[in-house]
Amino acid sequence: MRHWRWLVWSGAVVALCLLPILVALRPVPSSDIPTDELLRRVAASADVSFEGLYESRGGLRLPDLGRFEQEVAPFTQTSRVRVWYAAPDRWRSDELLIGAERSVYREPGGLYLWDSGTRRVVFSPRTDVEPLRIPRLMDLSPAELGRRLLHEAEGEVVERIDDRWVAGHASVGVRIVPEAGSSTIEAAEIWVHPATGVVTAIEIETGGTAPAFETTFADLSFVEPDVGVMQFDPQEAGEPVRTAAAVDPLETVAGQRFLPLPDELAGLPRRNDPDAGLATYGEGLAVVNMFALPQGGLGRRINALPRTERPWGGDAIVVTTSLVNIQILRLGGFDVVLSGTVPVAELDRVAGVLVDRGGFL
Repeated sequence: MRHWRWLVWSGAVVALCLLPILVALRPVPSSDIPTDELLRRVAASADVSFEGLYESRGGLRLPDLGRFEQEVAPFTQTSRVRVWYAAPDRWRSDELLIGAERSVYREPGGLYLWDSGTRRVVFSPRTDVEPLRIPRLMDLSPAELGRRLLHEAEGEVVERIDDRWVAGHASVGVRIVPEAGSSTIEAAEIWVHPATGVVTAIEIETGGTAPAFETTFADLSFVEPDVGVMQFDPQEAGEPVRTAAAVDPLETVAGQRFLPLPDELAGLPRRNDPDAGLATYGEGLAVVNMFALPQGGLGRRINALPRTERPWGGDAIVVTTSLVNIQILRLGGFDVVLSGTVPVAELDRVAGVLVDRGGFL
């Protein structure tokens, strides 16, 4: 009798272990939605409510970047994030940590940032237009990142790939392929829930054995999140609320204009607000960002990074990864930061143009 019970129990355990594999292997229903219509639905998916849990993995190897360390962490490690989304100005994200969580609440009037580990609350007033910034965890959810990638990739080749199951949803696959050699990104593979246009999974390939960055929903429900879940109550937190106009170093830079930045950079068109203190140039998925700070303003740890001789005739700090490259040069009493999803040789070319003309104008 005991032997029989043991067999039943063992069989149940094996069945539970195999269930996720069997679900993943079941055929994905074919979708006849045209690619153009699928992309249109992705572009309109900011109006679709949902809640879920996503996992992201970043494989970039970066040096110690000082005050930028926490902001770039999602690109160097694995993150698990629960999200609730009702509208572009009504959402919440919780990074799940051991013994703590970091939460961001977006409300029509601004952002609340709550860190249960440090017991810190920050409120940052917002309008409808968000400033340029280091991507937040909500930005790296498949839904947000996928919509942005497909928007920015206008003009790039988009082709269909195999469909797959993601978080229990049959998802249609597409691949963005930039022009060869123009970007560090060789391909961005994206899976979309066809009925809603919500992106469910992304893999960004740079030529290595594994994606340089990937983000996938592990759980996803298309429901209207409870209003109370997305509202932050400062009194319940029991901590003083600090108000800040910017909540990361790049937001601070974007709000300042130490120098006028050009509308064109080494033949690359500018693609963001001309009044911002951080400029973005390029086309498709080949992006170059530029900003300038008074010399030394990047902080002690970044300034201590080694400088190397460059082909354009000077020296610079160079940080290389498979996805994003950075070059920091000194020009006219300023530290000029060039970064982007382009090869180091392209940053050298841009830096050479800046140096040859003696500045930004």
